[in-house]
Amino acid sequence: MPGRIILFLILIIAVTFSGWLMNKILDSEADRAVNPYPDPDYYMQDFTTVSMGNDGLPINKLYAVYMEHNPINDTSELYEPKLEIYRDDNGPFYITADKGWATENNEVILLRGKVIMWEENIDGNITMNIETTDLNVLLVEEYAETDQFATIDTSRTTITGKGIRAHFDNSLVEILNHEQTIITHPDKI
Repeated sequence: MPGRIILFLILIIAVTFSGWLMNKILDSEADRAVNPYPDPDYYMQDFTTVSMGNDGLPINKLYAVYMEHNPINDTSELYEPKLEIYRDDNGPFYITADKGWATENNEVILLRGKVIMWEENIDGNITMNIETTDLNVLLVEEYAETDQFATIDTSRTTITGKGIRAHFDNSLVEILNHEQTIITHPDKI
């Protein structure tokens, strides 16, 4: 009889241990399903990176209040990013957003939340201001686009519509679905 009791106790311990182990495995799989990415491998506060051209001059600068890097897909999540795009003959083009996401080498930057873009002339005066949400920026192509509502303000007009395409190199901004144009200073036309 004592052998049966010992065998019974061993079986109870084995069943209890396998139940505990199964719960640990299922909890681990559930955690991975909710958050498939591990913790960031590094993060930075007041992050700044500058991309240089072949001539040694800066072509763009990316700043963020906080940045964390995801090692799985080699991307970075950005909080309050600000992008400066330098151009040969014009003043810089600036873009700010609530949040953002960038690929390796910042070739593609997805800006989320409220996005403000503006262009300044050489004297530092704003010549164009654009407000929208969820902007996709392709730095190599010097191009940005969104399918969201946008407002473009210049010194003489305010244009609204849904969807824009912006070409930084020549300051060309297209509204895809024009809604309204208001001429604010007809004497400046």
